[in-house]
Amino acid sequence: MRSLIYLFSGLIVLFILLILINRLGSLAGARTESAVPGKSDAPRPGEAGAMAQQALAAARYNSSGMGSFIPAFRQGLSSSSVRSDGSIMLVKEKDFGGVAEPPVDMLTALNELGGGNKNKPSPVVIDQNDMKKKIYLPPSPGKAPRLDGAAMPELGRGPGQEGTTMIHAPVDYKVFTSSETWWAFANSRKLKCGPHDFSSSNLVILISLSDFPSGIFVVTSVKPGKNETVVSYRINPLAMASGATDDQRAAYARAPVPKGPPIRLLQVP
Repeated sequence: MRSLIYLFSGLIVLFILLILINRLGSLAGARTESAVPGKSDAPRPGEAGAMAQQALAAARYNSSGMGSFIPAFRQGLSSSSVRSDGSIMLVKEKDFGGVAEPPVDMLTALNELGGGNKNKPSPVVIDQNDMKKKIYLPPSPGKAPRLDGAAMPELGRGPGQEGTTMIHAPVDYKVFTSSETWWAFANSRKLKCGPHDFSSSNLVILISLSDFPSGIFVVTSVKPGKNETVVSYRINPLAMASGATDDQRAAYARAPVPKGPPIRLLQVP
């Protein structure tokens, strides 16, 4: 550490000596210039005039050089801005014919728009005589004839399968042959129904075999036969609507049937 302190101290002393030597040299040079005879800080009259002449010459040179970049007002242009043929006169020559294309009439413009030119005829040819012609519209055909309707099969049906898609719901029936069994059944389920004459016919009711209520079934007709009695029914989905009462949903479709022959159920639309 002591050696480093001595080293840095010596460097500082050396720098100070160099600064002093430089300062002494500059002072000696200033004294030498002042000792030269005829040398003075104030400019002489001849030198001031020469410097003024040089400044004026430089100003003239600069003004003449920059003047070329400023556009001057052009003279000799035509008095009318647009000529009769549509061209604009922008040059001094009087014989200049203009740069505008010759005027194009309407038919020529339509010909060019239609794809025609001098070497290729236009696909639509129109002349002045065509403009004078009248256009006659055809007479009204009158009332259109009525077309016969045709049955269209529903989605999922093939040709020859036209018809109405019916809702499928499992159903069964029960036949009552006496008033005792019927009233026992009706009272146990609190059904509101009138009496039935079992001496002339039996009573059949339709019972749902699914989650659908029995009130959706409606008996439409009963066709007696020697071998069987066909009971036709349809499904009324409105019985499941929110506005239907519980009595309507729980009601059983019933109808009188002849005694003896078996019963066959037939769903109809």
